[in-house]
Amino acid sequence: MSKDTYTIQFIGLDNCKYSVNMYLDGIGGEPGNTKQFEAYITSGTTQQYSIHLDPAPGAPAPVIIKTVTFDVLRNDISVAKNLSQLGDDKFVRSLSKTIDLAEKLSAVCDKRKHSKDKGCVPAVAVLKLFVRRLELANHKCDSKNPKACDEDKDWDDFSKAHRKDHDYDDFFKDWDRDEWHKHKKTCKRYVSDEALKIISEDTQWLIKSLGGEAGKGHGNR
Repeated sequence: MSKDTYTIQFIGLDNCKYSVNMYLDGIGGEPGNTKQFEAYITSGTTQQYSIHLDPAPGAPAPVIIKTVTFDVLRNDISVAKNLSQLGDDKFVRSLSKTIDLAEKLSAVCDKRKHSKDKGCVPAVAVLKLFVRRLELANHKCDSKNPKACDEDKDWDDFSKAHRKDHDYDDFFKDWDRDEWHKHKKTCKRYVSDEALKIISEDTQWLIKSLGGEAGKGHGNR
C-alpha cells in the first residue's frame, strides 16, 4: 500500500445507528490498534472517513478524519429522536434551530472584520453552546435538583460574551424571536448517554473543520 489518503464511505439504507471497527495494522509488523466509531445515519445519505497512511518506517500513525457537515448534525438529531433518545418535538426543533444559526454564521466567516482571526469563530462558538445544551439535557433533573439542566446561565454567559459583537447580530436577531422562549419551561428536555456521545463527537469534527479547537467553552476558539 502506497502513501496516500484513502476514503471509506458508508451509505445509509435506513435511519439507524451503525458502528465500525477499523483495525490499523503496523506497517513494519508493529502491533496494530483498533479505532471504533459509532454514528447515526439516515436513509439515502452517505458518511465519509478519510485515512492518511504512510508506510515508511518511522512514519506517524495513520490519521482518521470523519467528514461532518451541518446536514450530518441535523440528521443526527432526527435519528436520535426516532430512536427515542431525545426529548420532545419542541426541544428537537430548538436544537435544529441552533444548528441552522451556526451554519448561517459559517456562511459569512470570510467577511468578518477581524481578519487576523483564524477559523470561523462565531459558528464555532454557537456549536459549542449546542454541545453544552446537550450536556445539560443529559443531566438527571428532578425536584431535588431542578436547576441541574437549566440553560439560562449558559445563555446569559453567551449573551454577555457576544451580544455586542456585530458578527453575531444575525444570530441574536433570529434567536431572540424564536419560539423556544415560550416553550423552554414546559417542554421535555432529554438526551440519552448514547445520543450525547455520538452527536457531541460529530460536532467536534465539524468544529475542527471550521478551524476551532475541541473541548473549550463557547467563549474560546
